[in-house]
Amino acid sequence: MDFKYAKKNRRLDYFVVVSLLLILTCSLNFVISKIDHQVDLTPQSRYSLSPESLALLNKMESPVDLIITLPEDTGMPKIVQRLLHDLELLFDAFTRTDTPYPIRVYRLNVNSPRQSNDILTRYKITQPNLILVGSPDKGIRKIFHYKEEMGTNPYDSSQSFRSSESLARQAIWEAGFYSEWKEGTNGLLEPQKFRGEEVFTKAILDLSDDSARKKVAYFTRGHGESSPNDSHPKDGNSFLSDLFVDRNIDVASVDLSTLESIPADASFLVVSGPKAVFLDKEVSMIRDFLIRGGGCLILAIDPMEDLSVSNYPAFGFRPILKEWGLRCHDMLIHDPVRENFDLFSGSYFLRTYLKEGNHPLVKNIMDEGISILAGRCRPVEADPNSTPNFLVEELLFSSRESWALSSWAERSSPPEKNPLLDISGPVPVLAVSKLNPESSDSLGIATTAKILVLGCSKILSNGKLRSSSGNQALARNIIYWIDENHQMLEIPPKDLQFFHINMSANDFKSLFYYFSAVPCFVVVLGLLVNWLRKEL
Repeated sequence: MDFKYAKKNRRLDYFVVVSLLLILTCSLNFVISKIDHQVDLTPQSRYSLSPESLALLNKMESPVDLIITLPEDTGMPKIVQRLLHDLELLFDAFTRTDTPYPIRVYRLNVNSPRQSNDILTRYKITQPNLILVGSPDKGIRKIFHYKEEMGTNPYDSSQSFRSSESLARQAIWEAGFYSEWKEGTNGLLEPQKFRGEEVFTKAILDLSDDSARKKVAYFTRGHGESSPNDSHPKDGNSFLSDLFVDRNIDVASVDLSTLESIPADASFLVVSGPKAVFLDKEVSMIRDFLIRGGGCLILAIDPMEDLSVSNYPAFGFRPILKEWGLRCHDMLIHDPVRENFDLFSGSYFLRTYLKEGNHPLVKNIMDEGISILAGRCRPVEADPNSTPNFLVEELLFSSRESWALSSWAERSSPPEKNPLLDISGPVPVLAVSKLNPESSDSLGIATTAKILVLGCSKILSNGKLRSSSGNQALARNIIYWIDENHQMLEIPPKDLQFFHINMSANDFKSLFYYFSAVPCFVVVLGLLVNWLRKEL
């Protein structure tokens, strides 16, 4: 046997084997690249949409575009970079979801001359650092806007300096992408749960809704109420108005004293912090709006400080409240525990949400243990003598140490509890009433009719909504509850997992040498073995 030819054949065999392996690898990569399928093996399907979101997205009635103009820049604040990472995984889940209409994601750079102008022109986008949800037929809605400018004048001593990280965190917090912020090792508040799926699912469904009748929420005026156009940082209701608009509900004001009936397009009526009594004619119109029109009433009233209206219980709404199984006495909730008040703003913490049951209006707030910021509160109770025609529930309560003061304007300070006239805590501050489905036929009232009474209008004011995530969550839940979007209240947040590595420059070099030593040793050993074989 000629070993010279055997050696050549062996080399040819090696070449053929290596070539076949390369062809097999390339073929497998090509076939896998054509398979658009993923399997989420993480605990609780962390990178997949929840069943609640999938059920809601199946109700889409038009295509939706998710547009992001935030640049992927390492110079952006850390919290923005984290948001971009979480959104990347979320957007991938949205695009892979089988929905009636496509969900498309666009990453745009408005400052780039090479950027395609199709989407920019269609939605008239000119600003960077935006996250938007758009529909070709319904327009566009802003979800998030990060303003890079500091917003402070260095020569104005009345303005406090704020870093870009602080401004970014506030913008992300107001957008509602994260919840359960807790102080981390670096002293900054870090989020523990990601709510991006909830934010985008609700925005997609609201924007793609093709309802024939546009819903309108009317805010009453003429009695000293807060205005939906008032952007006062503390007492206005412009923030609440924006929450209605963000959920595809128009907002307008109405003076009932000048009308014969509530406008026909009204779906919701909001009475926020009145200072004067409603006329009998106006109360009759509201009652007719509830019973015959199937409308919803949000009544937020404060303790009456003006003794001249003390003879008109609940500003004239007592007949309606009594009919719907509610009562709202002119009392003031007093709490002697200082820890239940905010030291700086004086706001009162409402931490007790529900005695029993899982009402969707407060369930997610109760599960996360979030506090509600309030001002002066009055009790809103279920009437024990009410008929079973209405389902009445007390949802939000003061602390157990508190009590409601009767004739509170004439009491001494600090007051002493009157066991005969005062109401012991926890005192209900929020109560709702709706028609019992079993009684709908006999009473002739539309099943959509609802009443929500809140014993403190400050809970829905601009100041409280901007400073408390709990107030924002409550306001959103109120809108979804009266709008019969119960599924919107049930989208669970995703738990976040963080891994922090703190290294100095020397530690980084040591780690680099440690990981590079093993492959270098293998290469040297291979060369040594090859040399020894040649020598032998």
